[in-house]
Amino acid sequence: MFKSISKSRVSRFAAVTVTASALAMTMASSASASSQNDPVSWTNAATHACLNWRDNHGNPQPKAGVCDNATSSGRSQWRETPVDGKYWTLRPYGGDWTNLCLTSYNTLVYLEACQDGNWWQQWEEIWTANGWKLKHRGDGQVAGYFLDTDGIRLYTEPGNAGMNQVWR
Repeated sequence: MFKSISKSRVSRFAAVTVTASALAMTMASSASASSQNDPVSWTNAATHACLNWRDNHGNPQPKAGVCDNATSSGRSQWRETPVDGKYWTLRPYGGDWTNLCLTSYNTLVYLEACQDGNWWQQWEEIWTANGWKLKHRGDGQVAGYFLDTDGIRLYTEPGNAGMNQVWR
C-alpha cells in the first residue's frame, strides 16, 4: 500500500512539474508580446546595438545603432502586430512610417509597405536561454532566416549559435 501511495504522489508531482514547466515555457514564449499600443525595442545581445529605423531622405530603412527610445519618436521603437498567434509584423512606432513593415528577402532587411499575407514581413519570436531570436517566416518553400547584426548592418542568415542573432 505504501508503494502505491508513493507512486501516486510521485505521479501527481510529476504531472504538476510538467504542467508548471509547460506554463513557464508558454509564458516565456509570449513574454515579448505586447499590446498593439505599446512600443517594443530590441537590443542585440552581442553588440548592444538596437534595431532602429530611420528616415533616409524619404526612404525609411532599418539599421542597427545607438538606442533611441524617446517617448513618441524614438527610432528604436516598434509596434508589433500579431498575425496568427505565432508570427508578428514589426512596424516603426510613431512618425509617418507606421504602414511600413520590417521585411527580409534572402539576406536583405528593409522596410516596405505592409501587405496582408506577405510572409517575408512576418517574424517569429523564438525564446532561447540567452534572449530572443527573430526569424522571418520565409515563403513556405524557403526557410526563413534569423535577424543578425554586426552592430552597424542588419541582415538575415541561417540560424547559428552566435549571440549576434540574439535580441533582448
